[in-house]
Amino acid sequence: MATGGGLNLVLRAATLAFRFGLSFYVVSYLGLQSAGIYGLLLGAVGVAPALIGWGLNYFVAREVVGRTPDDAARLVKTRLTVTFVSLSLLTILAAVGAASMGIEWHPLWLLVLALIWLETLALDLYLPLIGLELATQANVVVFVRSALWVPIAVAAGMAWPAWRSLDALCAFWIGGHLLSLALMARFLREWPVWARLAEPIDRGWIRDRLGRSWYIYLSDLGIVGLIYLDRYMVSGLLGLTATGIYTFYWSLANALQTLMQASVVQLALPRLVKAYGQRDMGLWARLVKSELLKAIVVAFGLAALMFVAMELVFLFDKSGHFPRERELFGCLLLASVLRAGSDLLNVCITSSGRDRYYAASNVAGVFLSLACAFVGISLFGLIGSGLGAAATAAILIVSRLIHLRGIVRSEAGAGEPLPMPARSEA
Repeated sequence: MATGGGLNLVLRAATLAFRFGLSFYVVSYLGLQSAGIYGLLLGAVGVAPALIGWGLNYFVAREVVGRTPDDAARLVKTRLTVTFVSLSLLTILAAVGAASMGIEWHPLWLLVLALIWLETLALDLYLPLIGLELATQANVVVFVRSALWVPIAVAAGMAWPAWRSLDALCAFWIGGHLLSLALMARFLREWPVWARLAEPIDRGWIRDRLGRSWYIYLSDLGIVGLIYLDRYMVSGLLGLTATGIYTFYWSLANALQTLMQASVVQLALPRLVKAYGQRDMGLWARLVKSELLKAIVVAFGLAALMFVAMELVFLFDKSGHFPRERELFGCLLLASVLRAGSDLLNVCITSSGRDRYYAASNVAGVFLSLACAFVGISLFGLIGSGLGAAATAAILIVSRLIHLRGIVRSEAGAGEPLPMPARSEA
């Protein structure tokens, strides 16, 4: 298979474009209430891998580096054993909880449960592929499970009304996952992976890593909580229709943050780590400023283009399929611009080895997000959810700037060699 950054960029852009189009399809053909339910199930599927991941993928992604897939097979099998046990317990708890409350299982819930299983396993397999320097193969797999099924599902729904349902969307999504697993098996066929899978799991690795992963686990929960918990607050306070409107505009604004992660934030980490390792605090501080300025300027430009593009959609949408919530969209775009800067500062903190602050900041962000969302929605209704998101992002970027300023002052004032980043030793 051909490799290279160009193909990876194309795959990422195509994935975003297809998911972007899916948001318009759900609102236009399934309605705002279905869009609200879709947003809630997306949240469940997005939170579950972190909730039962226990922070272990951080260690796996690091420890497979330099190995071949067959050498890494035992480690991945050990990690997947924890995943299967965790998913099984989650399924049992869900079934017992539903039975005790007299709740009947809807077919959609079973599909969502299947997606939780598949998404969790997919993430556990994706990160080792990245660590094994199989980035192109990993991105092809992500494209197949996340996006390739979208135009097929949309075309089927547009052609046959019977396929216009969340059940059908989830079924197509599951199909994409199964195809991606088959594709992954094909990528690994040249290595004797299956023979190595017969080896016993490493119980000592599980005990050791679980004992050291607690703050990584909390950090993972903080990251996904910042992304997904707002919609549950909207649903609880304003109902499904409002959740559908929020999810629609959130999906569009979140595309901006995803683009920034891929094009600016992730690319800055190696440069920042290298600069910090050179023991030159002045160089590192200048690089932090330049990368932050780049992130804010690029994000603001993209946000402006997206806002104008949405205005064009409104102009041509004579039938009124899409809700006109310009103020909400503007607030969510502002929040995404600020989050791009905040994410960049998180990378700066990571490059300095301050892992505990990194984790604490992410966890604190969840509680801050919920508080701002509750206050904003209670006072201003749906627009308050956007105001709360923007306020959360603003507070986090300011707090991280203050922390980084403290790092620069303390290290410069100490007059001693700078500590090497400790993230790889956590």
